[in-house]
Amino acid sequence: MNNIKPLIPAVIVSIVLLLMSQAIPTKSFADGTALNLIAGLSTEEALRVGERMYREGVLSSGEAMQAIVQGDIPVDSRMFSCMSCHLRSGLGSLEGQVVTYPIDGITLFKPITNAWNMRWVSGSRYSKAATGILRSAYNDETLAAAIRGGVNPDGKALNYTMPRYPLNDRDMEIMVFYLRNLSARPSPGVVDGDMRFATIVTEGVSREDIDAMLTPLKTMAGVSKSGNLSKMARLAQASDPDDLMNKGYVKASLDVWELQGSEDSWRSQLESYYKKGPVFALIGGITKGSWSQIHKFCEERKLPCILPITDLPEISDSDWYTVYFSKGIYQETGAAARYLLGSGGIAEGVQIIEIYRDNEMGRAAAKSFDEAWEGASDQKIQKVVLSQDEPVTDNLWKKLLVSNKDTVIVAWLGEKDAASIKSLPASDSKLKMIFMSSTLLGREMYALPDKIRKLAYITYPYRLPEDIVRYQPLPAGSAGRNMTLADYKVIRNKANFNLMLLTKSIFMLKGYYLRDRFLEVTDMMKDELMVPLYPRLSFGPGQRYLSKGCYIVQLGEGPQPKVISKSDWVIP
Repeated sequence: MNNIKPLIPAVIVSIVLLLMSQAIPTKSFADGTALNLIAGLSTEEALRVGERMYREGVLSSGEAMQAIVQGDIPVDSRMFSCMSCHLRSGLGSLEGQVVTYPIDGITLFKPITNAWNMRWVSGSRYSKAATGILRSAYNDETLAAAIRGGVNPDGKALNYTMPRYPLNDRDMEIMVFYLRNLSARPSPGVVDGDMRFATIVTEGVSREDIDAMLTPLKTMAGVSKSGNLSKMARLAQASDPDDLMNKGYVKASLDVWELQGSEDSWRSQLESYYKKGPVFALIGGITKGSWSQIHKFCEERKLPCILPITDLPEISDSDWYTVYFSKGIYQETGAAARYLLGSGGIAEGVQIIEIYRDNEMGRAAAKSFDEAWEGASDQKIQKVVLSQDEPVTDNLWKKLLVSNKDTVIVAWLGEKDAASIKSLPASDSKLKMIFMSSTLLGREMYALPDKIRKLAYITYPYRLPEDIVRYQPLPAGSAGRNMTLADYKVIRNKANFNLMLLTKSIFMLKGYYLRDRFLEVTDMMKDELMVPLYPRLSFGPGQRYLSKGCYIVQLGEGPQPKVISKSDWVIP
């Protein structure tokens, strides 16, 4: 696949020229060789220990760092670390009237002017008229005084909300060294004014779906090259006011990384692509399988991955570098369990049968449903696990319904099983409900026969079609008919939103080309309520799954059935 090189206007990179590493103290051995030492530690170990102090509030000894707040109140820094306010990058945040200033290795050790301050707080590009020095540059000694005593280099008291940390000399040396290096140089993937991105496509994805994901990127390239840029696409200038009037743009290139073969081989392919040219972030991407191998690669490389299109994301409460639209199939089946346990109402004595295939998608669907169910009910589930190619026969349905008990079937089956679902003896009074997933059924969902629709409850992770039309024009020729998800071009919609998010995020970087900052500014986005596909995409610190639930729906009658909601938005 050809390399795509769109131009995305970006923040001027003059600040990058200032990002030079600080001198590191050395100690010499008798033979004349030298070793960089910080508080008796190698520089690598000092950075590791300093990072733990900064992010987790844990000292080099392994004990909790103490912080003093409100003048005399001691608190455990494991619950109130430096990162909790200044963020991973050290670049702070602006939330309403609360301003947390940067403490990165560039900003701390240079004077800050009032013009810089006005620009940082207001975001205005035209605040250069302000004059005067807000504070002098820090050095190692004045920074230690600020950390311990809460005074800036000019002897002025810092805001009372800033905790004081009574560190001993050894831990202070480590902390100051860490802050000198915090965000002090651009992340990999920014070279000579070129921000490099990549997207991923895996084997098994149709050409149609790949094109739907890539087309918005190609469109952006055309718009950028023509210079006909919307206000949304225009990005801020460098954060240093001295560079404010520089009108330069940064080129951004996009590579397409194609992964072939089994998922076990993807890691080596990713490493090969990365060695050829490190990228700043992965944007989008699409797979029919699990994203797990790519997710783990991104965690280890500290490489942001923004909104890949996958129904099998990696599920983690602590991983940082990948942002997903949702938890995919896990979210749907977990919501199904929540519905059945709640408003769905399962009467005493009803038997529940769960049927799924022993493949990646089937196991994931069953795992999420089972975990949600077992945490809330003592009622046992009868499981039927089919091999990858084992057919679903009429005899199987009859066998499952042979009991005299009322039955609820939870069927995590796919498109190729839809024909067998049509043969389910729905007229049998023992079958009360059958639960299915719209993601697994795909377009075959709309072909379910009327006799099944009355009993079929389907997880539906998007806006209802009647609501989507408020945010997206109807496709040509669609007037007078009920709409399906296929009409709304789900992949294209997701790719369009991803590109909009990328543009906003680069705007908010303000010239700091740092991967952690890229994710932090994404976390600072306002919740999106105007997205065609989703009722809400929720942003926040560390939130990595933007859509949180799904509807439970049924289908109306006829060849073009209406999607009928049977629940509110269910969050598992």
